[in-house]
Amino acid sequence: MRRLPIILILALIGSYSGCTPFHLQVPVRTVEGDWKMYGGNPGRTNVAPQALVPPLSLRWQYDASAGFSAYSASVAESLVFVGNLRGEVHAVHLRTGEGAGVRSFGSSVIGTPIVAKQTLYVALSREEQSLVAYDLDNAIVRWQKPFGDIESAPLLMEGRLYVAALDGKISCIDAADGKALWTFSVPASRRSSAVRSSPASDGDVLVFGCDNGTLYAVAVKDGTLRWSAKAGASIAGSPAVSSGLVFVGSLDGTFYAFDAASGTMKWSRPLGSPIYASPAVDAGRVFIGTSGGVFAALGAGTGEIVWQGRLGSVINAAPLVSGSVVYVASLDKTLHAFSASAGERLWQYTTKGRIKTMPVIARGFLILLTEDRSVLGFSEGGEK
Repeated sequence: MRRLPIILILALIGSYSGCTPFHLQVPVRTVEGDWKMYGGNPGRTNVAPQALVPPLSLRWQYDASAGFSAYSASVAESLVFVGNLRGEVHAVHLRTGEGAGVRSFGSSVIGTPIVAKQTLYVALSREEQSLVAYDLDNAIVRWQKPFGDIESAPLLMEGRLYVAALDGKISCIDAADGKALWTFSVPASRRSSAVRSSPASDGDVLVFGCDNGTLYAVAVKDGTLRWSAKAGASIAGSPAVSSGLVFVGSLDGTFYAFDAASGTMKWSRPLGSPIYASPAVDAGRVFIGTSGGVFAALGAGTGEIVWQGRLGSVINAAPLVSGSVVYVASLDKTLHAFSASAGERLWQYTTKGRIKTMPVIARGFLILLTEDRSVLGFSEGGEK
């Protein structure tokens, strides 16, 4: 594999952003074990590539200059890439927390930046040219195209990008040149057709929720509608696809499981309050939090409650499964760790800022973003 140059520019050309480039003094490569996109994989199952056992200790803190959405950071070997609501992408050294570079891409970065080989893909909200492919090797914008106002996380699969926009359009894009290969439009209705839910896939269908309360599945190959299914209210969270099932919550306070091939509802579980968060799915269980502070583990096949508890505050972001532990954050500034099998509380940590962004784990570190614009790095072991 060819290594990238030692001096790497994470920046746009001056005419694009009006800023002077910053230089990264390390090469960037993506290898197995990285967290390259939101959800960790196309199914958005939110399962870490390694086990990190609590208690954890805070090792470093980095100021990212602005707050974050509910979506995660991404990790490429030695660097963490963080998009903020000011439109900046920050590169941070994974092991030290030292800044490695920052660049403004324009307007807000809501979804997780994708790192793939030598390319950084960034989706923008309230920006005409809303999808950018930045070549990290040659320090140039490879392409930038208008795909609508994007407030969800793009998905990268087999050389294609899939993005959902607030105008109700889902686009499949050639990642090499930015050319649109197909577009699906949510059918017009009296209710909003905005899509804030990030698409997930099993490789055959692409599934996403809509403000109109409908879950759609379209063919990955050509964007034709395979099926649609109704929830009782808007679907804001991203679905997860695993073992032939699609899991998603709704603002009606109910969590659903649908057959990925047909759209048939397999089960539903009322949880008492609106669900904005995305789930995590692993080992026959699905984990989900609600705006009422309920955190539950459900049987993936039946929807039965395996265990549940109340965290005392809104759960806005997806949980993360790491080995036998599930991590989940709440808006009362607390990161919690539970036994995934039994629900026993193993550890918790209180931050200075509210937490509305899901944690990620890669290469021995848990990365957490907080509302006071901090990026926090935790690892196992005693205090530093």
